[in-house]
Amino acid sequence: MFDCVFKADTENKKYAGHLRSSAGVAVFVSERDDKDHWVRAGRACQRFALQATALGLKHAFINQPVEVASLRLELASLVGMTGRRPDVVMRFGYGTTLPYSARRTVESTLLS
Repeated sequence: MFDCVFKADTENKKYAGHLRSSAGVAVFVSERDDKDHWVRAGRACQRFALQATALGLKHAFINQPVEVASLRLELASLVGMTGRRPDVVMRFGYGTTLPYSARRTVESTLLS
């Protein structure tokens, strides 16, 4: 079903547009490929996202380059981090506020 709805060329153009309209791209990289370092990269990403929000910046994940293992090596080389493991890619910049995803209330998620 996915292949019927999404086409590589269309998706590539969409993401290229997203990148062109962004002020920058942050790539969070692990020093080693293990759980401890993945968590460290995730924490750095969260600190970045919180600070960006505090500064009035918008941010969004663009993780397609790290979802395909063979592309991680190429991305690491591209950002000057050969031998390291890119874990998260995020674009950021100023932009309009988009609608938030629907969320359940805290009460509806707690077990009684």
